[in-house]
Amino acid sequence: MSKEKKKLIYIVVAFAFILLFPLIPAPDGLNVVSMEVLGMFIGIMIMWNFVGTDWPSFLCMALVAIFGIMDPSSIFTTGFGNSTIAFLLVFFMLSHVLSQVGFSRRLAIWFMTNKLARKSPWAFITMFLFGAMFMASFMSQTAALLIFLPIAEQIFQELNYGQGNRVAQMIVLGLGIAVGIGSANTPLGHAIILIPIQLLQDMTGQTVNIVSYSIFGVITGVIIFAALILVYRFIYRPDVSALKGYDVTHLRSSLPEMSKKEKISATLFVIVIIIWFVQSCFSDIIIPLVGVKLSTLGNAIPVMAAIVILCMWKVDGKPIMDYKESVSKGVPWSALIFNAAVLVLSGTLTLENVGISNFLIEKISPLVGDLSQTVFILIIAALCIIATNFSSNTVCATVFFTISAPIALAMGNVNMVALASVIAASASYAFATPPATMPMAVVAGTGWVDVKQMFKYGGLMAIISIIIVVFIGYPIAAAVL
Repeated sequence: MSKEKKKLIYIVVAFAFILLFPLIPAPDGLNVVSMEVLGMFIGIMIMWNFVGTDWPSFLCMALVAIFGIMDPSSIFTTGFGNSTIAFLLVFFMLSHVLSQVGFSRRLAIWFMTNKLARKSPWAFITMFLFGAMFMASFMSQTAALLIFLPIAEQIFQELNYGQGNRVAQMIVLGLGIAVGIGSANTPLGHAIILIPIQLLQDMTGQTVNIVSYSIFGVITGVIIFAALILVYRFIYRPDVSALKGYDVTHLRSSLPEMSKKEKISATLFVIVIIIWFVQSCFSDIIIPLVGVKLSTLGNAIPVMAAIVILCMWKVDGKPIMDYKESVSKGVPWSALIFNAAVLVLSGTLTLENVGISNFLIEKISPLVGDLSQTVFILIIAALCIIATNFSSNTVCATVFFTISAPIALAMGNVNMVALASVIAASASYAFATPPATMPMAVVAGTGWVDVKQMFKYGGLMAIISIIIVVFIGYPIAAAVL
């Protein structure tokens, strides 16, 4: 059966849920509106996972209005008018400029050519993969992968590694896993992280700032990354002897001198990070009036200011940032529309007149009331990480937080901010299958990685991630956040 026919079947099934589910008698505690929302939720989830996230996202928002669940102005406010979408938009633009001026590639090559990386083959492999994780902490994981992958293939060519070589497979698969870990380290440009945090704020009023989340994310991510290196060294155990005499420093010669555009762009990026740090940690210490003012700006405004400066500052008669190019090529508009629709759909599930949250609390709370918070977090994180390896990461983050949050509130012993952070990170740990994320699909398509090996070692890393995020990550998040 062709892909188009399969898609058509999924579309028919999805519309069947959307149109027929409201005709099913509502269980005790729900109503007709509840059934409309549930039918729409199931139908849209089918489309997002098996048809696409483009036009079904518009369909999602249109159906919410057609069914009268939200009025159009509320839909646009919840979706496109959300601060999360604004932050993603401007940060994607800034990240694009850093790539265009060459700063991202320079940073990548530095990771694999510094003194530490040259100490031994395993030091080189560790720093190479660590560099990919680091870059993915500050930009799209796909973009980070596409910076490192050509460099890796150049190295394979110079070492005469052919497809099927175990070291090459280890490195390419490791890049996919490393950027996945990095995408959970910080909320910078990562919708998967930002959406549960936004849902937390909408539901409880509690907020999570960039620095506080990053403390949890980075510590957890570094430990998972260390586990990856240990798995490679003591379980995968490839022969890395060919790397002993390899001189990687020649890659630096391919880099031009740092241009004025690159220096200015990198400096502004560092200034933005400093502002976020001051907002999060020192707003009452560094000149109180300035600190308070900075803390009111939020995350997106400092990035907007940097963009304005880059657009106005000319070097050699041209602005550092080409605004139109950054908007058209640097911003993944389909992803932004998808994330806006996710926020709208999740918002319908928590509306008072829909009643689904109260229903979950009433029916499920007695079943989990005696559970310890650790067991509850373990169940949620395990299910989320398993599901995210076979379906949309953003959808998983949305579904698991939307379902678990009311139950956690009723339990009363779960740190809600830590729960949102754990779910956000868990939905990012998708390493086992090609459909899990775009980077894993790219990795599988290179020809360097056997899909069976991806499932074996990516699956092992997913299991390890469950243990680390629950027993190390959650306590850290509860303490810091």
